[in-house]
Amino acid sequence: MNSLYMIWGISFLLGISLLFLIFKKPDIQVKRPKIGVFGADIIYTDQKEKNKDPNIEYGTILYSEKYDLQGKPDYIFQKRWSKNLIPVELKSGTINENDINPHEGDMMQLAAYFLIIEDVYGKRPKEGRLIYSNYMFVIKNTWSLRKKTKQILAQMRDMLKTGEQNVNPSFIKCRYCICRDTVCEHYNGED
Repeated sequence: MNSLYMIWGISFLLGISLLFLIFKKPDIQVKRPKIGVFGADIIYTDQKEKNKDPNIEYGTILYSEKYDLQGKPDYIFQKRWSKNLIPVELKSGTINENDINPHEGDMMQLAAYFLIIEDVYGKRPKEGRLIYSNYMFVIKNTWSLRKKTKQILAQMRDMLKTGEQNVNPSFIKCRYCICRDTVCEHYNGED
């Protein structure tokens, strides 16, 4: 009888685990572009004051003492019920139809806003949005994204301190760079 309960228990846990894996949202979701956030209000914008809504903070540079980092996200929305904060960054460019992914630098910018907002408002955002003219990406504030952002910040600070940078030129990374065939000291034309 005990073994029957054990089998039922294990089956139940496996079933729950399987459901979690099936219905778990990916770290990056692709959607149609839309500025608003359902069930949320704007609490911050980097725009100038227009109608002077007292519930909105306008154009202030947000500064994180913990990370010695500052920035101005385009918008921060706050969910009405959960009070979760959602930074939204608008981008003027488009996403290539053959590679529907957000640009790496834009993701790092959003991840830096995650860190700043957590320090300034005392609440860690669960996700943020990058909105291009043709796609919107809902990006989760994951541990790995935060770790990568902190590593890049450390590399940037080292570069500012020493004046030296680690460069890994490659055809893929350098192919559209305007400096590649002119002033670049690192790209050797191979690959």
